[in-house]
Amino acid sequence: MRNLLSLLGAALLAVPVSGQDLLRIHQKDGQYVDFLFEDEPAVYYRENYLVINTAITEVQYPFESVAKFTFTDVATKTEVIKEDLQTPAFTLDNYAISITGAKAQVKVTVISSDGKPVETYKTDADGNAVFSISALPAGMYIINSENLTFKVLKK
Repeated sequence: MRNLLSLLGAALLAVPVSGQDLLRIHQKDGQYVDFLFEDEPAVYYRENYLVINTAITEVQYPFESVAKFTFTDVATKTEVIKEDLQTPAFTLDNYAISITGAKAQVKVTVISSDGKPVETYKTDADGNAVFSISALPAGMYIINSENLTFKVLKK
């Protein structure tokens, strides 16, 4: 990893300022973070971390999480990351299950205690779904969707 850091430092010194507007740190999990050159990112290491320090922030990455780094223009940056702050919820009334605030158009699966899917539903455009488990035999069930998982015990 020290080689990566040395290359990063050398590359920062070698890149002409015109034509390259930001430093992008690519992480092994597929995420990336951009640092504008106008924020004057300082790149160094501290123990087992790659550290990027600007006037605005300091970020540390464990060496093993860094995949690569690239330089690019701001104009080529097209992805906007939106944080999903919506918290899904569910209610149980008799054997009717109501899910609200889930992601839109995602599959909701009812899974038996032995791990087998027994029913599948889909949330609507608003992230809501209503269904009944009254026809299912007594037992423990897991209700699972992309951003929600809970257990239901039917007696």
